[in-house]
Amino acid sequence: MNFKPAQLESFCKSPDPAVKCIVLYGNNEGEISMLCKKCVEAVCGSTDDAFHYCTLQMEDISKDGGEVYAEFHSQSLMGGRRVIVVQNADNNLTPLLKKMLPETASENLLILTSTTFKKTSALLVWGKERSDILLVGCYEDRETDIPADAAAMLQAKGLKIDNATLQVLCARLSPDKRLNQSEIDKLEMYMGERKIVEIADVQNAVSDVAGANIDDLCYYVAGGKIMKADKMYNRLLKEGEEAATLVRQMEYHFGRLLECMVLLDAGKKFDEIARDFNLMFYRKDDFYKQVKSWNKEQLLSALKMLYECERDCKTTNMPAEECAGYAILRLAKFAAKNNR
Repeated sequence: MNFKPAQLESFCKSPDPAVKCIVLYGNNEGEISMLCKKCVEAVCGSTDDAFHYCTLQMEDISKDGGEVYAEFHSQSLMGGRRVIVVQNADNNLTPLLKKMLPETASENLLILTSTTFKKTSALLVWGKERSDILLVGCYEDRETDIPADAAAMLQAKGLKIDNATLQVLCARLSPDKRLNQSEIDKLEMYMGERKIVEIADVQNAVSDVAGANIDDLCYYVAGGKIMKADKMYNRLLKEGEEAATLVRQMEYHFGRLLECMVLLDAGKKFDEIARDFNLMFYRKDDFYKQVKSWNKEQLLSALKMLYECERDCKTTNMPAEECAGYAILRLAKFAAKNNR
């Protein structure tokens, strides 16, 4: 059955022995790693316990999956439930699991982690109808979720932070919860006995781990920053982002510019719109400038171009990366002319 990450954290407080398999999939490797660790600790206490914990790499597993079958049915010499983790799992395990899980009497837990599974993957399609399998999608958090996560991490450490400082902190964090936790840990050590975090503390202790950010790409394109847009686009591709995904995010950004323009024309205040849009404070000025530098007809034309580009990116034998790159440069150059 499909499970949300928050539901899995609740599950870890009292693991149901009827659950035989947990599949952690998606593009957020940090969250996958954290949730996997929590599941292991909830069932067998620690990943250091060789009697109760075993990890396998998919590349080392034979075609029939015999290694997984053997480990899953092995009993610990010390007694108790074991956890077997298969990293980088793929659909080749589907036939084995279809045969093994419905018939098994084993009390052990199998955890599969994967960044390649899609919702249409055979294993996930089969597993979503089963109560003994939990399917947990782990995707990069939207930027609006990062402040809540960061605030919760700080609170857990007894640290206090005001809104302005939290925004500066979030600008340095990434969608990867594991990296963010590491940075918060560093901040805690830097603070020492002090409990109120200030902007200078963030600047001195927290690295800028945000890395390549799709939001940055959108703002560079709509703001006419041609070189930065091109550099960010290529960086995101190297980090594994799909061209069609980047185009969809730009559609979303240009759509919000158009929506903001309509709301302003209707008499709504920009501060109210920014609050409703959950704009970060450091994005507000750039967003407002972009709203003022484009007009409705131009935005509609930009959206039309992006819709056609997304269609081309999804068309067989079309060079998706080249199509998206061309659209990005055209829009960025047009925006640069608007800003002159």
